[in-house]
Amino acid sequence: MTHGRPTLDTVAERAGVSRMTVSNAYNRPDQLSAATREKVFQAAAELGYGGPDPAGRSLRRGRSGTVGVLLTEQLPYAFADPGMVAFLHGVASELADAGEALLLLPTGGSPEHALVRDAIVDAFILCSLAPDEPAVADVLARRLPVVTAGSPHLTGAPFVGIDNVRAAAEVARHLLGLGHRRLGVLTVPGRPEGSPTPGPNRPAQRARVQGFRQALADAALPVEAIPLVEAGTHDRSAGAAAVRPLLRLPSSRRPTALFATTDVLALGVLDAAAELGIAVPGQLSVVGFDDIAEAATASPPLTTVAQSLFDQGRAAARLALRLMDGEPARSPRLRPTLIVRDSTAAPPARPTRRAP
Repeated sequence: MTHGRPTLDTVAERAGVSRMTVSNAYNRPDQLSAATREKVFQAAAELGYGGPDPAGRSLRRGRSGTVGVLLTEQLPYAFADPGMVAFLHGVASELADAGEALLLLPTGGSPEHALVRDAIVDAFILCSLAPDEPAVADVLARRLPVVTAGSPHLTGAPFVGIDNVRAAAEVARHLLGLGHRRLGVLTVPGRPEGSPTPGPNRPAQRARVQGFRQALADAALPVEAIPLVEAGTHDRSAGAAAVRPLLRLPSSRRPTALFATTDVLALGVLDAAAELGIAVPGQLSVVGFDDIAEAATASPPLTTVAQSLFDQGRAAARLALRLMDGEPARSPRLRPTLIVRDSTAAPPARPTRRAP
């Protein structure tokens, strides 16, 4: 009677073959006849042996066949945010074509949740992390191939992403060109770089706010008078809740245009405006960022900055695969496009005063 956990040796004894034969049955099946493989697998099934340890097998081969994607948020965010879903779809598609697997590693902003040091992967893709994130140091300590997406920019690592500052400045110029002078910004909070407090880091959002406000300052608008509203979380209902107080102001005081740093938040603005009876774009222009699928089908269709997050995901995975094969990998040049739809127009005309 066999006691304890079955091993290669116990399977070999039961099948009446050598330990190497059992190993070959799992790792090099072409070296054995079909009858011998069947004998080994039958003995393994009788003993409850599930095969060699994957971690040990990866060490022997020198490759795990897996790429780790490090997220700045907790894991559910990867399945709830449309932009992240599109990016990961692109990563997964490229890896699937290459026969590789994908491992999601949430950081949650704290090193104890990073799971980086023990991850069995061949490369890392860092997605929207700040350079001071503890998990970034953990990744670099592994000395594996690294690709960054969105942020951070790391010396020697290929980068996939757009210039968020420049893209947001184009949004500001679009609204200024329409004649808007009372503007507002809706974004999501993130912990400041270098803060010891755990929480998500959203450097792309900060860059978009920076670019938008800088363009307004360049146009001689008093930036300090531009309201900056933060949604509690990054979802549509939170965006709507955040802008309701602003939209309830008298028409002479509320913004005639709002820039939301993501389409998800912009869709929330459209919801709040519809609820309060504010016509878009007649009384309020709204611009988003990302061009997710819902942007084109919104009511009205949303003006936004288009960046193909699916293509960025494929590009990031492609770069990781090249690095894993020891090939050179250069950062691609990506140019976002301002897509003007029906959610922006000239501001409402001010009523003229009659002469006494």
